[in-house]
Amino acid sequence: MIKILYVLTSDDSDYYFERMFLSITSLRLRTPNAFISLLIDNITKINITGKRKKILDLINEIISITIDERFDKKARSRFLKTSMRQHVAGDFVYIDSDTIIADDISSVANVNIDIGAVLDAHVFLSEYEKYYPAKLNRMRKASAKIGFDSCFDSNIRYNGGVILCKDCTASHNLFNEWHRLWLYSHGRGMITDQQSFNQANFNLGNIIEELDGIWNCQILDNGALRYLHDAKIIHYFATQTADKPFLLANKKYIEYIKSTGSINSEIRTMLENPKTLFASNTRLILVDKSLYAFYDSAIFGAGKRLYYTKMGNIIEFIFYRIRKYIFTPLRKKLAREK
Repeated sequence: MIKILYVLTSDDSDYYFERMFLSITSLRLRTPNAFISLLIDNITKINITGKRKKILDLINEIISITIDERFDKKARSRFLKTSMRQHVAGDFVYIDSDTIIADDISSVANVNIDIGAVLDAHVFLSEYEKYYPAKLNRMRKASAKIGFDSCFDSNIRYNGGVILCKDCTASHNLFNEWHRLWLYSHGRGMITDQQSFNQANFNLGNIIEELDGIWNCQILDNGALRYLHDAKIIHYFATQTADKPFLLANKKYIEYIKSTGSINSEIRTMLENPKTLFASNTRLILVDKSLYAFYDSAIFGAGKRLYYTKMGNIIEFIFYRIRKYIFTPLRKKLAREK
């Protein structure tokens, strides 16, 4: 069984530890013989006390690295993630903490890939070019500020939430370049690691190979649904601030873990069938791809907010009447004349 690696920087003011605890519990439930390694910084190590010490019963090894104090908590997390190949021996699969293991993942050891990751949002950049031009432009501009825009010349952009990493020269080269680029971008005010991850891959000749979407089913992205039935790992994006469609992403469960340091019977039952854990008001809608750019636009966002106001109700009433008594009869008349 390949090593499963989590990275953590946390203290009592956040929920990173609790999300990771939930993910590791789901891993132990689905793949009980997994070898689990936890890479942390020296400050986090001090905070693994009291209720948090229960994590030691679930993992096989803990590796602590001292990081310069000039890096804050979020930066320390990226520092560890981009340099983890330097600190962890052997082959491993890195998994983000905002994940639930939905099936036995032991078969990952049989995947014949040295460095693997799943497409970001489960789509190629050409689909962004066609349906999300405004979003792609924003991504390009953000990367261009630090000189990382050349990776957009490739049609591939990977998500860093799950990374298969064999202990080979190519993977060491990738992580060395990734960490170098991340340090460069951090020095210029960009803390996130996705830009440097993809730029490092581009600089080294696109050495990352594509993993099947079942290994990182990014459920809040378009195209993810086709992977959900066979998903090994569900990536639910804890950073979303709206109501969570994936039930275990909701704060009340994380709050319970934080207050008790344990998983209760309700949460454990939910972990037994995670592919069904969607809020009752979650809907499946087939969206015309030509409308993607519209839904991503500021006009759509402003219109949605306006719709739920008193003024919006008046405007909707007027347009409804115009459609019902003018446009719809006219359209039917023209159809009959054809």
